[in-house]
Amino acid sequence: MDVNVYDIDAVSDEHINQKLKDHESFILECSNPLKSEKGAETLERLIEMQGMTCRVYTIGRVAALGAAAWTGWGTVIAAGAGLAIAAHNVATWSPDYEIGKVMTGSKIYVTYKK
Repeated sequence: MDVNVYDIDAVSDEHINQKLKDHESFILECSNPLKSEKGAETLERLIEMQGMTCRVYTIGRVAALGAAAWTGWGTVIAAGAGLAIAAHNVATWSPDYEIGKVMTGSKIYVTYKK
């Protein structure tokens, strides 16, 4: 699937709104990792303003949990976090969009799911 890539500093809310109305998937590149969190919050707000639902998640979280499980208390923490992820997935069942944040904060993947 060919997906458009935009710089988070150069794209406007109006442009993103049009992408969402057209049910398009796209990627936002973040030169500043701090803007990634704010960008995900803005995307969530824009999607919900259009009457659609979304799921925001961190890409690679399951792998990070697996790595944490190899430590003593990490197993307990990973199990609790795994339950929280499962509960989040049930609460946001069948979203219109998924917003995947890369752990480094360098990209946000916005994927239309329906």
